Amino acid sequence: MLAPGPGTAAPELELKFQLGDGAVEALQALFPVEAARIARLHAVYFDTADHRLRDGGFSLRVRRSDETYIQTLKHRNGGGLFQRDEWETEVAGPDLDLAALAGTPAANVLADAAVNPAFTVEVERRTHAWVRGEIHIEVTFDTGVITAGERTEPVAELELELISGSQQDLFDLARDLQQRAALTLSFESKAERGYRLAGHDGVAALKAQSPAIGPDTTGAAAFQSIARDALVQIAGNARLLQRAHNPDVLHQLRVGLRRLRAALSVFRNMLDPNGLNLARSETRWLAGELSEARDLDVFLQLAATPDEIEESAGRAAFFRALRHAQAEAYEKALAAVRSQRFRSLLVTLGEWIEVGAWQGLANERARRLREGSAAALAAALMDRQDRRLRRRSHGFRRLDPEARHDLRKEAKKLRYAAAFFGETFPQHPKRRARFMTVLRALQDRLGLLNDIAVARTVAARAVGRRGGELAFAAGLEVGRIARGEDNAIDAANATFKAYRKLKPYWSAPNDHEDLNLSRPRLESV
Repeated sequence: MLAPGPGTAAPELELKFQLGDGAVEALQALFPVEAARIARLHAVYFDTADHRLRDGGFSLRVRRSDETYIQTLKHRNGGGLFQRDEWETEVAGPDLDLAALAGTPAANVLADAAVNPAFTVEVERRTHAWVRGEIHIEVTFDTGVITAGERTEPVAELELELISGSQQDLFDLARDLQQRAALTLSFESKAERGYRLAGHDGVAALKAQSPAIGPDTTGAAAFQSIARDALVQIAGNARLLQRAHNPDVLHQLRVGLRRLRAALSVFRNMLDPNGLNLARSETRWLAGELSEARDLDVFLQLAATPDEIEESAGRAAFFRALRHAQAEAYEKALAAVRSQRFRSLLVTLGEWIEVGAWQGLANERARRLREGSAAALAAALMDRQDRRLRRRSHGFRRLDPEARHDLRKEAKKLRYAAAFFGETFPQHPKRRARFMTVLRALQDRLGLLNDIAVARTVAARAVGRRGGELAFAAGLEVGRIARGEDNAIDAANATFKAYRKLKPYWSAPNDHEDLNLSRPRLESV
């Protein structure tokens, strides 16, 4: 359906899934091929040489279907995980019609820059109408290929687009289909996948985006913005992990989980208990399935290379044991992200973030937090966490590894909160920059101390009950890794001293004291 005109955006609400093995066959009875509207589509995506459109959150294509050419501009509008603005115009042929972009946000992004083809997408599209009373959902199967230069990537997707009905109806159908077939919720469009190929970074890890939380953002909008971005990071890196055993991808998947868990703690007083507890338990499960692989990755990154020391039979045996354990740990991680439990987790979290019961809680405190200023909530939380970290950081040198690890988690909570609310307190940008620089340094130095502590556990687990040369080599390797522990403690202690001299950059709005927040226990992230 074409938008009324080039200056009007038609909101598109859809869920996208990657089709697993046998998924098409499993859904054949519900959506038989003979009942489908079938089209073969060829789309060329356009951008400037420096990808200005992509960097602005746009995609621009001309798609051929039979003898018809449709030019489409899409833009993620920030209104939700599953919603985009879309401008469509029928054009005369395969070439781009720049005049049709007049009046759209992309016109200012492009200015007078040259626009050329970036990549192509060719798919066979099967479209079905799913109608139940007033509910109408368009169900589309896309299979084909994305091509950027000499690089290609297969497409096997299912899309559910809401034509009429509620968002809850869309999620209800998604749940039903997911029980019948291997469907994994995906937030990466064909355009984003094409840009990955065009940029030669097809398996590069997806990193966090800075949430747009300003001084006037409500608590509800702030939670959704942060949680949405974390879920995108989790889903995207889980997909990439299945394509390559990339330590950075695994790490960023765990970062996404920690950011989501931090958001659950920050906003816990306005979230419904059932949804909150389920989100916590399922993210805790997934984090546990990934932790062993990450610990082994870190150990191997810290370990000395053979050309730095004399290789021995015992050391060679120890590293064979480590790599065998690493392979098994990655298989465990992959089994988790390929599981039905993970697929269900993504849909459950997406549904809860968008239409969860937390949005209708009637108690006064939850309502005020939801509808009130996110700045007030953030200031109250960061005040408490800042005071707690300052108090507990005294006497750092005397702490044992377990206590240092607990303090590291406290510092991480404050850093995540500061990152979440980066634009919420614009009054003191230089003070904020210094604060974030010191928090990052704390994380790096406390992280190194934690890596040293974990290395001892990793080595012991790899050696098991075996002794002799292998155990001796493991002890030597741990000793090499731990050699800089005293210096790391000195550096962390000095950074804590610098931190305690900093002035907080946030300021409490007038309603800061009126929120009546219970003392939120920020769980381990």
